[in-house]
Amino acid sequence: MKFEDIKGMGKSRIQKLKEAGINCPLDLLLHFPYKYVSLKESVDIAKLKDGDELTVCGVVVNEPKVQYLRKGLKMTKVVLNTCYGELEAVWFNQKYIASALPNGKTVYLTGKIKKFKNKISLSAPVMFQPCGDGVLPLYRSIKGIPQRVFSEAVDMLLSRAEIFGYIPNSVRAKHSLPSLKEAFRQVHRPSSIETAYAAARALSLEKLSYTLSMYTLVKSAKGYGKKFSYTVEREKLNEAVRLLPYELTVGQKAALEDIVASLQGDIPMNRLLQGDVGCGKTAVALLTMYYAHLCGYQSVLMAPTEILAVQHYKSAITFLEKLGARAVLLCGSLGKKERDEALFNIRTKTADIVIGTHALIGDDVEFNNLSLIITDEQQRFGVNQRGSLENKSTGADILVMSATPIPRTLALCMYGELEQSFIRGLPSGRPEIVTRLVPENKFESMFDYVKGQAALGERTYIVCPRIEADDEEELVSVTEMYSLLKNKYPTTTFGIMHGKMKDFEKSEIMNAFISGEVQILLATTVIEVGIDVPAATNIIIFNSERYGLSQLHQLRGRVGRGTIKSYCFLPYAGEVPERLKFFCTCNDGFELSEYDFAQRGAGDFIGTRQHGESYDLPVKIDADLIETAKKISEDTLGVESAVKNLRAGLKDGAEEYVSAITMN
Repeated sequence: MKFEDIKGMGKSRIQKLKEAGINCPLDLLLHFPYKYVSLKESVDIAKLKDGDELTVCGVVVNEPKVQYLRKGLKMTKVVLNTCYGELEAVWFNQKYIASALPNGKTVYLTGKIKKFKNKISLSAPVMFQPCGDGVLPLYRSIKGIPQRVFSEAVDMLLSRAEIFGYIPNSVRAKHSLPSLKEAFRQVHRPSSIETAYAAARALSLEKLSYTLSMYTLVKSAKGYGKKFSYTVEREKLNEAVRLLPYELTVGQKAALEDIVASLQGDIPMNRLLQGDVGCGKTAVALLTMYYAHLCGYQSVLMAPTEILAVQHYKSAITFLEKLGARAVLLCGSLGKKERDEALFNIRTKTADIVIGTHALIGDDVEFNNLSLIITDEQQRFGVNQRGSLENKSTGADILVMSATPIPRTLALCMYGELEQSFIRGLPSGRPEIVTRLVPENKFESMFDYVKGQAALGERTYIVCPRIEADDEEELVSVTEMYSLLKNKYPTTTFGIMHGKMKDFEKSEIMNAFISGEVQILLATTVIEVGIDVPAATNIIIFNSERYGLSQLHQLRGRVGRGTIKSYCFLPYAGEVPERLKFFCTCNDGFELSEYDFAQRGAGDFIGTRQHGESYDLPVKIDADLIETAKKISEDTLGVESAVKNLRAGLKDGAEEYVSAITMN
């Protein structure tokens, strides 16, 4: 099935969808509402504050007024008669709005309110159509795709598509799971808010049970026979440890001891290494790779981004190559000549240590006596990506690392008997990171401070949730903030980095930031994983309420990696959520993960997607849900035909719990 099969989807709109990470019709269905509103429930509008969200049904009582405020800025305004009295709705630079709002039309809007004297207005509201019993599903906007067009495409898919999953009907009946088609229908077009959340829970179970089943199949495919023998005395490894320019922490030493003991055991290692941001997992991983080299084997480390892979590679050649272990880098930005040379070195074992991105899973990548496979930031990879790398060598020992501490209940449910090691505590000499909430009236002082620190040679990250401004959501954008600050501080150098840039562009800007050519880097959360810049001492995170605490902790971990006291600033307007207040008082990633799991569920750890910019289901993934998913997975794996389908999906590199979607 293709986008072209959907009415209203021309080339331009298809391109806009792909830019948002929506590459096929199934991705449209996986772009879930982020919440639901019942139009039957009224609110006390007098208690609402500026910036609060309001959803209304209203009748347009005047012809739309269009005003040209200045060059490049046009405002459209209408007055609505609602159950709260007359409200104004205001849009900026949206050409189609005036024609869509004739006098007398009934519309459904949701937006943030602004109060001025006795008037209340909705700023850049989004128009929706309710479904069922007055229920309004609210979606994050897709730039360039009107909500009407998106809704019509979803309606067409729901009416004509047949959707198939991996769970057998007998297992669905046992656990009272609806069909996939019905679950998608109730999530997008619910008959009530209760059915919407029930369907969201059902799809969460579908995703989790699928993931657990795939993990089980990947593990079972390896068998339990020990293929690689690690007989070199540990003293050889200890010699390398003594040559390090720093002392390993107690936690690092204990983790390394665990890993070596597993390598020397009777069954292949399958271990999860957890550690807080900046605890030194990379050093442990590189020492483990060096030990595999001492034993005569090849090892590989896969990182989720090219910047992180290059960083690991530089660490490897700085330390390990002088000990005789040869390293090679394989990533997407390599030219043909460089790539061919890297592939040759990997194939002929001229390279002992291989470091790269998902480029490592390509069909043309052939290893020579590969015994150790390490995946960094394992939650960033789909189970099939990990499986593809692990299948490069039968019987290889597996180490997966995560800098996002996983709550104990979730880890046990997701990984079962997987061995776990923990690195607690940070290397000595690490500075304090102070986290501060910054009210709106202090924003200018905050910017003046980081500008002053830039003049002293320090660097600052400014994190924004959007790349470009969006009229439908009042979120801070990278490009908007870049323009504002560049004009305000012309003597300071600024740079931009985000996920739509090519890998070589991101590498160039990061190198400029490291060297000091760029003093303040404006970025999306693309910088959250593993980037190590000792001169970075400040980070400003806008719209911090939109992130989980573990993600905020990852972002905060980009600073404080040198010796200078560092700061994490959280700008806010309005009431501050309790979870952000807690974040300011806690620097322990394990404690934060447990708190976030109790408050919000497992959203940071188990998303509904591994790619794109779609959003998680509006349901809390808690311990009970995970336990139920585990039972569904066990029952599914007890059905031979289901296992056959899952194995086929694993082989084909499937990434979703939907096995097929066809049109009637």
